[in-house]
Amino acid sequence: MRDELRRVGERIEAHFAAGGDPPFVLYQYRPQQEWDVRRDLGELRRWLESPPRRIACAAVSLAGLFWAAVDDSGYFDELVDLERRARAANDGEAVREVSAAVGEILREPPPLTDRVVEQVEGCNERTAVFLYRAGALYPAYRTSTLLDDLRGRLSRPVTLLYPGTRIGEYGLRFMGRAEPAYGYRALIVPRETQA
Repeated sequence: MRDELRRVGERIEAHFAAGGDPPFVLYQYRPQQEWDVRRDLGELRRWLESPPRRIACAAVSLAGLFWAAVDDSGYFDELVDLERRARAANDGEAVREVSAAVGEILREPPPLTDRVVEQVEGCNERTAVFLYRAGALYPAYRTSTLLDDLRGRLSRPVTLLYPGTRIGEYGLRFMGRAEPAYGYRALIVPRETQA
């Protein structure tokens, strides 16, 4: 297992051994490493679930929740049509309006945060939560908002697999494209390049 991934696992293990506030971690990686990171998640999951740790893992696809929210809204066909026309006309403002509309859908009841919480409600207390496929939210929804909203609602360790680039010590650029965001209230663990 990768060293930085083992450190994430050890933080989760330490929380279940000692208690206290659950760790919130961003596992930051370049967007083109998505498939490698999903494999990383499988390795970490096996490590956590094996003896002597026996920590259950709940993997929540943010893409799955995104599409469920769009489907539930009843606006899927309209949004697809608007986006196609905006892209065909090379109308950047119209594309941004479609993204803003999708962002509103993710904030309307039940908001994305509630959907995540619902996914892990039935899990036992000794469960670590992993949020993956966050890239589907770009550019409609910022992951910093999601983590802030989950803090205090989930009393379990949460690790967000974050596709983006790091800017300095504390800045992150979602998908390597969004304006840098600062002030994430989570430990940022970059996926280091290894030969």
